[in-house]
Amino acid sequence: MLLNLIDFILSPFLKNFLNKLQKNKAAQKVLKLYGNSKFVGIRFWDAPFVEVEKIIPKNGKILDLGCGEGIFTNYLGLSSPFREITGIEIDNVRIKEASKQLNNVNFQYGDATKIKIPQFDCIIMFHLLHHLPSFKDQENLIKKCAGKLSRGGKLITVEVELELSIKYFISWFTDHFLVPWLFEKRFYSKIFFRKSKNWKMLIESSGFSCTIRKAEKGKPFSHIILLCQKKY
Repeated sequence: MLLNLIDFILSPFLKNFLNKLQKNKAAQKVLKLYGNSKFVGIRFWDAPFVEVEKIIPKNGKILDLGCGEGIFTNYLGLSSPFREITGIEIDNVRIKEASKQLNNVNFQYGDATKIKIPQFDCIIMFHLLHHLPSFKDQENLIKKCAGKLSRGGKLITVEVELELSIKYFISWFTDHFLVPWLFEKRFYSKIFFRKSKNWKMLIESSGFSCTIRKAEKGKPFSHIILLCQKKY
């Protein structure tokens, strides 16, 4: 019932967006991989997948932490065959949905706060940090990622811009209530947002340079992209 209501509300916006996405061959392949699922179309519309893919190295070992159904992970693999991508997710059902047997993409079960991370050239956290159990877990994970990137390695994080706006309210409601209803079988989840300047300070304190880009144009949510590079 809830998914049908969401589909009804979003259909006019989604149709227009998918028409614009026709020229993106990798995105079209992803849609086909998932049986042209409306959920996948919605994810391409509501998240800055296309914008973030452009700033990720076209080759090398890449880790997507908290990859969910693997939509963005598989998009990375289809966008460049020279990437070797690992997606890690705590939900086995979503891992099963993610695995599409692409040659350069693999998926593993794991809790981002507990797993041992091997060496990577680029680590991605797409709306993961604010879903962790505490602010301390965020700090620990960023430090752990810093230890697994060589000098010049990239940490790319997509977060919610914590400032009063309609898009922030939509993000707040979705993360506190809608995501738990749809994926966690509960009514409410605690969420740990930070202001963009505080994310920047935290990440830079772990040895990164960091720039922030807004990525909310044409999106329902208040996305920011934190593009970070390991300094030493």
